Amino acid sequence: MIKRICLRFHMSKIFDNNWANHIINIIKNYGEVYCVVAGTMGKIAMMDNNINNIIVLKERFVDWINKENFDLVISATHTTSVNRMLADIWHLSKKIKYPIIGIETNTHTVAYLNDNIKEIAEKIANDLKFNLIKGIDFGNNYWSDGNKEYRKVLATEIGDWLLINGIIVGKVKSNDVIIVCENGNIIDIKGVEIKKHGIEKIGKIDLKNVKIDSISLLRDETNKRAYIPITKKEKIAFIEHTGYDIFKFIEEGICCAITIGDDTTIIVGDILERFDIPIIGIIDG
Repeated sequence: MIKRICLRFHMSKIFDNNWANHIINIIKNYGEVYCVVAGTMGKIAMMDNNINNIIVLKERFVDWINKENFDLVISATHTTSVNRMLADIWHLSKKIKYPIIGIETNTHTVAYLNDNIKEIAEKIANDLKFNLIKGIDFGNNYWSDGNKEYRKVLATEIGDWLLINGIIVGKVKSNDVIIVCENGNIIDIKGVEIKKHGIEKIGKIDLKNVKIDSISLLRDETNKRAYIPITKKEKIAFIEHTGYDIFKFIEEGICCAITIGDDTTIIVGDILERFDIPIIGIIDG
């Protein structure tokens, strides 16, 4: 019996396309719903759209969810393809202990992975007037050969930005993207135009479990923009290729920021404008 449901909103477009509140109103008919968002652009889009009944996570979703107690997890996205949603819920299924349903609002699709939740997935699809499909097993996307490790990145599209632990490491130029590591260090990313400074910033990683994302845009242009008053202290943030950590600096009460890198400056500048915090950006592009 479904009692507690975690509704996870992933990335910004689910808010900017006005689907979030509609989905909440549908899902709350099936149990006690706890809505969460993780990731910088998702948090900003939620604020811009004046949605306040959502828990903003300060840690990775998979780390948070496994400490909680739910009967079902629903992941809602608005992406460019069904495969992105299917890959996302497949990855989640390997890391969390709850059954998962995916909702993809751009393609009007609901997907389930386990037959024991097919019935509720079918009801949600009917309520949303979406198509229902069963999720797929993407198989083994990680393997090793001697000291080298390999991980295939699923559901990428040419032109995507590739992010590892929230740091932009390059732009996708092939449908086949494979990250190659040796002794925990990235030595190559096949199918990607690499940003060397981004990789240098990452350092050693656990390739099998590291957080990897591929997105077409950091966020579409939007006329929705929140202005958020905060208490500022005499602190300056120095941010080099880790723009997605900006919220921890905001919470510390910074009065300004110095940013290093093209993409970092774009991301941080866009976010800090909402808090009336000026930046100095040092870029080479």
